[in-house]
Amino acid sequence: MGSFLFSAATERDVERAAPDFGAARLLISYFDAQAAGRRIKELLGNDEYEKRRPYIEAALRGEHVTFERPLSLNGRDRHLQIDYVPEFDCSRRVVGILALTQDITARKQKEARLESEALHDSLTGLANRQLLADRISLAIAHARRNRSAMAVLYLDLDGFKEINDTLGHDAGDSLLKRVGERLVAAVREVDTVARVGGDEFVIALWQVGGAGDAARVASKLVKAVSKPCDIAGRAVKITISAGVGMYPAHGKDAATLLRSADRALHAAKRVGKNAYRVFDGAPLASA
Repeated sequence: MGSFLFSAATERDVERAAPDFGAARLLISYFDAQAAGRRIKELLGNDEYEKRRPYIEAALRGEHVTFERPLSLNGRDRHLQIDYVPEFDCSRRVVGILALTQDITARKQKEARLESEALHDSLTGLANRQLLADRISLAIAHARRNRSAMAVLYLDLDGFKEINDTLGHDAGDSLLKRVGERLVAAVREVDTVARVGGDEFVIALWQVGGAGDAARVASKLVKAVSKPCDIAGRAVKITISAGVGMYPAHGKDAATLLRSADRALHAAKRVGKNAYRVFDGAPLASA
């Protein structure tokens, strides 16, 4: 579907009853030769016409209007950019509207893809650091308003380098994807799972009842990841260690919470890995 142009003229009765431009007839259409002579509202349908009415009214006042509209065409979703350009007579009176419609679906899809790539990890499709920081900030704001708690979990795979070196990078990538899938499956839809580099993951828990709730989630994640994975026809066992930082007890901003959770993660590593720890130190200073 490419661009198309139509011209519609107002009629005397329409001018007297303006802005009911929907009763105006289409004069010419380069998009659909059969459309000429049909009324605008008939072509658009009542619902679509009402959605476009503000733009039509603006064009009838002499304004050049540009807007975008989604459209379902033959079962496919399209996105259109529409320009309404008023036509004037020699007395500068609006006598019609020229409408140029362009199919910008490909452009919108590209924009959405680029936006997604800017906010997601290219390997796993999980949130990246930028999106994670936004989500943590939103969760903190929500918890502050509701006088509740939220949690940040910092996770690191145990012994991933050895697996990567032994089985190869392709197998390592497959394992990271599988781990990401297990983490997502183990938390709620409102929670955010991010890969922040290498074999490190961070999870923002939107709202929790307290440290006990966050600890139960951490335990669940450790168990979920420890189940063997079939990678390239081989049973691979991997474990994960996790650290928990709580808002507001362990930090009141994203950076401080991440540092608290990272400290707790290192404590879990020191006790033998395949474990979790909740941060037990004093709140860290905000960055």
